[in-house]
Amino acid sequence: MSPMMNLDQLWGKLRSGAGNNNFNYGLASIAAYLIKNDYEVEILDPQFLADQQELITYLQDGQFDLIGISSYTPTITEAFTTANVCRRVLPDSTIVLGGPHCSYFPEETLMGCEAADYVIAREGEETLLELLRMLEKTENGPDQILGLTYRENGQIKSTPPRPFLDVDSLPMPAYHLYPIRKYSLQPTVYKRLPTYTTLVSRGCPYSCTFCHAFQVLGRKMRYRNVNGVLEELELLIKDHGARGFMFHDSTFTFDQDWVTRFCEGILRNKLDFTWMCLTRSDRVSTGLLALMKRAGCYGVSFGVESANEKSLRLLKKGVSVEQNRIAIRMAKEAGMYVTATYMIGIPGEDEEDVLNTVRFAKDNPTHIAHFFWPIPLPGTAFYDQCKAVGGLMESPKWENFNLYCERPVYVNPKIGLERMRDLQRHAIRSYYTSPRVVAMNLRTINTFTDVKKYAKAMLAVCGMLK
Repeated sequence: MSPMMNLDQLWGKLRSGAGNNNFNYGLASIAAYLIKNDYEVEILDPQFLADQQELITYLQDGQFDLIGISSYTPTITEAFTTANVCRRVLPDSTIVLGGPHCSYFPEETLMGCEAADYVIAREGEETLLELLRMLEKTENGPDQILGLTYRENGQIKSTPPRPFLDVDSLPMPAYHLYPIRKYSLQPTVYKRLPTYTTLVSRGCPYSCTFCHAFQVLGRKMRYRNVNGVLEELELLIKDHGARGFMFHDSTFTFDQDWVTRFCEGILRNKLDFTWMCLTRSDRVSTGLLALMKRAGCYGVSFGVESANEKSLRLLKKGVSVEQNRIAIRMAKEAGMYVTATYMIGIPGEDEEDVLNTVRFAKDNPTHIAHFFWPIPLPGTAFYDQCKAVGGLMESPKWENFNLYCERPVYVNPKIGLERMRDLQRHAIRSYYTSPRVVAMNLRTINTFTDVKKYAKAMLAVCGMLK
């Protein structure tokens, strides 16, 4: 299950246009793997519960032997609270915490949550299966299970990391365990409804200082077999009415040969859906974008981050300002809906550097531009970079490491908090009132769904400007 959480706290001022959380793809994959190995599994998404009492009733009715809770850094405190509720209601159940945060801080997580019995790092399919078998047979011990953190005689111990999985050995995720039609995505990532999120790969070969995805999923990109992916998408279309997909892979087009085969498979099988993906400016080409467009891809998202070369070098993005400019132009020329993300106040930047990034965004307009504060997640090189120049919040809580937090966890000392807020508002206001941006977005409106999604997006923008 995911933790119980306050969506207003999670999304902040963007809540009015955010939709609800996507279903947890990782949990769906773990559930399918356990079902394949003859275990009975349920998935609960507490955001659809009215209150904590409904969770308590659900637990009492289920009398579960093992409860798994997944979490990210901004929601780990809610995961602890959820674990405490589970322990109070089902004192004899085994409680396991997993997810990205647990992979970065396994010992600290178990130390901070007395209700939890185990913490799983990295991919959870095989580790959880072995843990279940150990609990059933009461033979061997947790020290024989790779990727596990546990308590022994008052001490917290961890076993060595588990090697990364062959993604083609995994069954299709257990979508049927989710109330999948209840999910609604942010309006910036869909063209047709319903649109569902999914993944075709694991891993990331890049070294961006603000991210530690490679620590959880490895540096090697592990793509699933094209035919298996197409089969999964067809199932979602047939059984769940899907008309679109948002691929949340960190760099969908890293392997351009794989993407080519994927697009050719869509065209060959005459599959009718729209899709969008995340990528990098150095992993697209005119020919690839044209093929993607023919195969139903309506949009791409680039992590531009900055228009200052010194900042891109600091972040170890591995791309230049000019590469970002060219990629945005190519995507628009291919007829794509394009979004870009930018950071306001990267360490070492001053006010003029921030304004330069805003000018770049307006001179190279995309349909959507997100202007975020830097979030130095603990355990990343970016955290150390922010700490070195000063400006980190003293004694932050885990929930402060959130893109939408009212008070940023890092304040650029050359700019200051109030000016950072002013600059973010200036970026949003000047960008979305730019005639070029307005005209570009108006040209994309050709269905009633487009009208509704832009109305939701405008609510989110207004929320950010309050």
